[in-house]
Order: sequence, then C-alpha cells, then structure tokens
Amino acid sequence: MKDSNPSGVFRGVHDVRVESMDVPVPGDDSVIIKVEMTGICGTDLHIYHEGLVPEGSVLGHEFSGELINVGKNVIDMNVGDRVVVNPMINGTGLGLSPGGFARYVKIDNAKLNSNLFIIPDKITSEKGALVEPLSVGLAAINHTNLNKDDNILVSGCGTIGLVTIAGLKAKGYENIIASDISEKRLELAKKLGAKMTYNPKSDGDLGDVISEKFGMVDSLNYAGQLPNLNAAFECTGVSAIFKQITEVLAPDAKLTVLAIYRKPTEFDPNNVVYKRLNIKGSLFYSADDFLEAIKLMETGKLDISPIVSHHFPLSKLPEAFEVQADSSQSVKVMVDSE
Repeated sequence: MKDSNPSGVFRGVHDVRVESMDVPVPGDDSVIIKVEMTGICGTDLHIYHEGLVPEGSVLGHEFSGELINVGKNVIDMNVGDRVVVNPMINGTGLGLSPGGFARYVKIDNAKLNSNLFIIPDKITSEKGALVEPLSVGLAAINHTNLNKDDNILVSGCGTIGLVTIAGLKAKGYENIIASDISEKRLELAKKLGAKMTYNPKSDGDLGDVISEKFGMVDSLNYAGQLPNLNAAFECTGVSAIFKQITEVLAPDAKLTVLAIYRKPTEFDPNNVVYKRLNIKGSLFYSADDFLEAIKLMETGKLDISPIVSHHFPLSKLPEAFEVQADSSQSVKVMVDSE
C-alpha cells in the first residue's frame, strides 16, 4: 500500500491538526479500512474543549469505509465490503486506538457484528457515518420501558436528540414533543417525527404546554394534577433542564439521560419518590442496536441525513471542529476523507 495516511491528531485543547502518519500495517487478525466519511460527535467536542485523551490520539469514531485488507484469520468479511465500526470494542477514535479522521484505519481483532458491521451499498457513506449515533438513540429507546401511547419529551435537538426522535418515530411512537432553543433544530425535529415542539425562550412554561397538548393526570400524593408526560429523553446536559423534567413528569414516568454534564446538578429527590419516577442513564449500545440501525436505514423506514449541515474535506478538519462547536450554525458536521 504505497500511500500516505493524513490523520486528524489531537495535540491539546482546541488544537486538532492534520498530520501525515504511517499507513497501518495489516495483521492476521485485523482489517484495514479506507475511510469514506466521518462525523464529528459531541464526544469529540468534549475532547476538543477539555482534553480527556492522550496527546497524539487520532480522533473520529463515527465513520464508514471500505475494507481494503482482511487478515487471514478474519472470517465472514472480504475486501470490498463496506463497513461501520463499533468504537467501544477497541476504543477506536477515543484515545485508545486511531480513529476515522484519517485515510486508513486498522481494526485489530476484527469480528463481524462485534466491532465491525457490514452495510449495504444502498446506505451511502454519509448515512453509514450516522449508524453509530443512531445506535446511541436506539439503545436509549430499547432500554426504556415505553408504551406505544406514551407522551414523550426529547429535550435537546442536537445530533443525539434528533436521532432519538427519528428512532422513536420509526419504532411507532407518535406523541413526541421536542424541546430546544434553536428554531432551526426544532424544524428538523418536526421533519424527523416530532408531533410538536417547545422553545423555552418563546413558548412559556413547559408544564403548561404539555398539559395543554396532552392533558393532566392525578398526582400520587393528593397534591393536585400533573402534566400527562410519561417519558423523557434528556439530551442537553443542562442541569436546570434535568431538574425541570423531574418536576413536569407524570407519576410512574420514565426519564432516560443520554447527555454528559460538565458539572453536578441539583434537583428535588422528593419528585422521584412521590412520583415513583424511573430514572436511568444510557451510554453506548449493543450489537443488536447497530443491526437495527442498519436495517432501519436499509429499508427506508428512517432517514436522518437531514441532520447533516456541513461537509469538510479532511484537510480542513480544524475548521470543521470550529463549525461543529458553534451550535448556532451547525447540527452535524461530516468530514470527507480524501
């Protein structure tokens, strides 16, 4: 493989550079992927702003590509297969092994439907790079004990909030309210499946809006009535919003937290007790979540490509990070390998 391997290297806070690195050497248990497209994730931004990984790490864990070398011990995959990667198995692009902001990536101990998943040709490179974040949303949905008639709030319409809305819609949930301070993102939420939207800057009190749309139910402690909100997916990482959601949820409601918080949050735990709230966190995904994401895309039941707001070539990766960091102008930034 006589070629260069330009790679996006983390050199410190707010310092991501494209450097020439060695082309990875194939091994008997590994595969080499020629990267097609990579998304910039919220985790990448946390690293960009705060560090969190060793200097010299090649970032990028949401990517699609084509196998150009398959080790002799790797079964069920062949040169020419198009794949996406489960980055949690090898820490790919997360500081443990090099990621998708590169021309070539090596995946060690390659196993089909474990750390690698084949995608059909009808799934474009762009959509392939969205399989990983969609799997995050599907995992949260699949681990929340939802009923088909639940009234559901998704707070925060960044990538994870939007793919969660799309996943809910594709799985048959209709009563979805999306919350965000960006009208642009709320419009995307409606396109992807939200029945209604709520902007805290302009739409009044959240509890009043939910009550007007979905009605009210009796509380469990004889304290009047509460908005009929049965479930919420918290994707903002804003402490005040977490507190607000615990206040407006109905009795026996489910709250699933997908966001990462930069500082501790305060809320009244009596809301959890008096309303018997079921609160859980959701991080990562299973192989089944990946396979479901691919199937939903392949069958056309779901299309989350509208969330892609920008494309940059790998050579302009620093600029791409700056645009992704500005939520007023971007939703999901994609980096095209060259």
